[in-house]
Amino acid sequence: MKYIVGGVILLLVLGYGGAKLYLHYKVSDGVDTAVMAMEPYADLEYGGISSTLTGELTIDDVTIQIKGFRDNLVIGRLGIKTPNFLALLNLSNLSAGPQAATGELPEFFGLIAENIQVPATADYYRHIYDEGIKEIAPSDIRQRGVQCVGKYGFSPKTLGELGYEELVISMSVIMRQAETDFITEVDFDVVDMVDVEIDASVVGSLLAGAMGGANYRPRMRSLQMKVTDQSLNKRVEKYCTKLGLTPAQISNAHINALQYFGKQNGIHFDSYTTDPYKEYLAGKSTLTITARPREPLDLERIKKYKPSDVPALLNLEAIAQ
Repeated sequence: MKYIVGGVILLLVLGYGGAKLYLHYKVSDGVDTAVMAMEPYADLEYGGISSTLTGELTIDDVTIQIKGFRDNLVIGRLGIKTPNFLALLNLSNLSAGPQAATGELPEFFGLIAENIQVPATADYYRHIYDEGIKEIAPSDIRQRGVQCVGKYGFSPKTLGELGYEELVISMSVIMRQAETDFITEVDFDVVDMVDVEIDASVVGSLLAGAMGGANYRPRMRSLQMKVTDQSLNKRVEKYCTKLGLTPAQISNAHINALQYFGKQNGIHFDSYTTDPYKEYLAGKSTLTITARPREPLDLERIKKYKPSDVPALLNLEAIAQ
């Protein structure tokens, strides 16, 4: 009996190893093709390819040298996430064409990028920030409160003042089809700064939406965003104080930045959002904002409402904990 069990285990190990080699071979071939396609814009190098029984497939130790810039963009792991290794193999079959496809689409599919290292002094970061400011040309960009709270994003100088020599970023986007809704889960984490989790539910299916093209009108059932402070708020408060701002001025600068963000999205936040936000800034570790329309909402309808009416339309709520 022990020889039979040992033989079964050996077959499983060999089968997994063979499947893994096959999968890595196909991915390596695809990555090399992508690298060649990127050559006019960037040089990409990577250390290897990894896969796990839990369904992750990544290219590791990625270094990207963008043409025209001196500094590298370094990524620890970049790839996809599925429910399990069998789902990875099935995706590989699907990529070969409909005749090779066996089985169904995985229960969920995700994109992951871990340990993206962005030095605060990187020339490409400076370029992105400067071009963003040039595009919107804000009249208040030189105000102390605007700078220290990052109303238009943090400049390289402000990042340095906040104590961030390097941003280490990880993110994932998971998409799953539920019975009646298409669900998207986003996690965006910056080490020792902030973590943002977003869960959004839209009525219908992703495939039906994709087939609908420009005529597709998604209807949002719910959205939740949870922001967890990891030291950013205290750093901003300290820097703003160093610049000579009073607590009241710092609070006003934060609210001004929040309302600017809302304006960009057609929303004027009321006290049901701004009051919990102030509590969050004052020391609460998390801020959770939820939108649960009383019936699934066609997102195009938001544009037809006054920004001050949108919070009620979305049934917007916030709580600081």
